[in-house]
Amino acid sequence: MKRQFAKNLGSNWAVYFASALISFFLTPYIIGQLGQASYGVWILVGSFSGYLGIFDFGIGYAVVRFVARYQKTGEPHKRNEIIATSFYTAGLLSVIVIAATVFIAWNAAGFFDIPPELAGQSKIVILLVGISIAAAFPMGVFSEALSGGLWRFDLFNLVSLTISLFQAVLTITLLEAGMGLPGLGISVLLGSAIGYIWRMRMLYKLLPDLSISPSLVNFPVLRKIGNYSFFSFILVLSGRIAFYSDSFIVGIFQGIEEVAIFGIAVKLTEYLRQLIFTVTKLFTPVVSRYDPDTDKASLRRIFYDGSRLNLLVSMPLSAMLFFWGGNLIEVWIGPDFSYAKTILQVLLVGHILAFTQAIGGEVLIGVGRHHRFAIISMISGIVNIVLSIILVKKLGLIGVAWGTTIPLSIISVGYLPFAAIRLIEGKFSEFICRAVIPALLSSLAPVILIYLTKDMTASFGGLIVWGSIVFIIYLCSAYLLGLRFEERGKIKGLLLRIFR
Repeated sequence: MKRQFAKNLGSNWAVYFASALISFFLTPYIIGQLGQASYGVWILVGSFSGYLGIFDFGIGYAVVRFVARYQKTGEPHKRNEIIATSFYTAGLLSVIVIAATVFIAWNAAGFFDIPPELAGQSKIVILLVGISIAAAFPMGVFSEALSGGLWRFDLFNLVSLTISLFQAVLTITLLEAGMGLPGLGISVLLGSAIGYIWRMRMLYKLLPDLSISPSLVNFPVLRKIGNYSFFSFILVLSGRIAFYSDSFIVGIFQGIEEVAIFGIAVKLTEYLRQLIFTVTKLFTPVVSRYDPDTDKASLRRIFYDGSRLNLLVSMPLSAMLFFWGGNLIEVWIGPDFSYAKTILQVLLVGHILAFTQAIGGEVLIGVGRHHRFAIISMISGIVNIVLSIILVKKLGLIGVAWGTTIPLSIISVGYLPFAAIRLIEGKFSEFICRAVIPALLSSLAPVILIYLTKDMTASFGGLIVWGSIVFIIYLCSAYLLGLRFEERGKIKGLLLRIFR
């Protein structure tokens, strides 16, 4: 399992960095090709797609949990029942996505005051992206079974990396041909279709006995999926509200061009959030294999070690974005987007607190004890919308950022740590000693250096040079202060084998 964990984590990071680099360099190119208003429309399309994705009602989470469970217990028939029932149910739900897509496409221009010259392109790109999401519902069942159910993120990521490169080339080709916003939609549709078909074929090769015969669909299995996925759906919905509603609020109250500025800050926090997600998403299928009533010692170990690993990754990166983010935005996009720095710093406050408890959330989801977490998250999402609407009228863009940060911070500090620790019958002091303090000590020297060099990173060269220095110092600090003795021994052994 440890070797597969390393392969999964390594491939997650490889795909993340490749995708982030592609997106990083494509973003200013896309803005230059489309203009600020069109890019604002594209940001809104991304928000639409985030909300359309909720209509799978958490089926993907159920696929991961039950496929992982039945693979461990050696019950292929039950596994096939889960996959087949999920596949056909998701196929029916995709009809809702098509209907919602048509409605949004024909009304988006009026809702967000999109310029008349962009109205036609907006309809087309929304339809293309909506179709890709609808197709992803049933086909995504195979992807979830492959990555989470069988714990083969390495294979899943091989496809993702190839598709990212393909979409980058296709995007540039279509924009150079003058396709505009529809070109971006075509790139999304083709890339996602190829990726889902490829992953489906991989799953069938790994599971020769896999079947999605309609005869496997039955109501008891659907009810089992529904009992688990309903609260997963609530969690997904609350997350969409927290991270995708801001663009709508900015578009309605501030204008389409302000969406582009706000979207740059959101994109940088999204880069960071996705990087942390490459770590946290590995834990849900692992946790799903354990019984929360009889395997508490194993769950404690996973929670403490996972939280420590998560904090070791998130703390220095969050500090880099907080102190260097303004310089990064100016050299990346230009001075016209400099106000995004303040928005970024406000958003990072809530995200940093959320990162400290990310593994706790995965533990609750993995063992199916996330009901209360889902309800509280939904309340937090509603508060997010209300606060953002109130504050955008008083403070503008920064008010929307605070509307997101305040409820996210409260749930991260006031609920999640206590819920997870209570579930595993741990102690808060033990969590602090085993997870938080090693990460804090490891981050201390790098964070001080990041702060001291915030005025020396006003160019790409400065960012690269100082980023490399911080990275080297942090590796040494994390090795000495963030890892246990036996973990350092394993790394030494691995390095010796590599060099030999």
